[in-house]
Amino acid sequence: MEEKLRNNYVFALVKFVLFLIIFCFLTELTKCFWAQMKDESGFNVNVLILSVLGFFVFSEFIGDIKGFYSKVQSFFFRTSFFALLFPALLIVLGIGYFFLPKVLNASYDKSIFIFLGGFIFTGHLAFIARETKGNSFAGFINYIFIFSILYIINLILLGSYFRIAFSVHIGKIILEGMKNGAALIQYIFTQALN
Repeated sequence: MEEKLRNNYVFALVKFVLFLIIFCFLTELTKCFWAQMKDESGFNVNVLILSVLGFFVFSEFIGDIKGFYSKVQSFFFRTSFFALLFPALLIVLGIGYFFLPKVLNASYDKSIFIFLGGFIFTGHLAFIARETKGNSFAGFINYIFIFSILYIINLILLGSYFRIAFSVHIGKIILEGMKNGAALIQYIFTQALN
């Protein structure tokens, strides 16, 4: 029993170190994503911020969408792994925004497009946080490890969603984020050794 407990803590420590490494990439990818959105012509960053805040206001003061969102995710994905990995509403909305204007030969309001994308992205992150939350020390380490990986994947999906209406360069964001993340890890490692 004591050996198993010790192995759990060793495994948790390894996951924590991996989380710290992933966190460097997560931070730099987020910075690159944010810089790309701010530089994008026609992209209203204030609407994106409003959508994130709007989700929190809605979920705190109006109604919790956990049950609804869980049902939507389980409708599209039978396994919990895919339900955590992919935001079904964002994918469906992105496909709709991609095809409907071409089929109907119409345009859409890009501010609503941004708001819905940010709202659903934030809702999916809240869903991930609730579903992966742990109650013990090892559970917490597992939670932050899994959440950081899923955050990066969902940030890339959000960038792909915004690519429908704007000229977002997903590859550039990923390459710059990875390069800057590696530089950050190197900087932290050299500072720790000095």
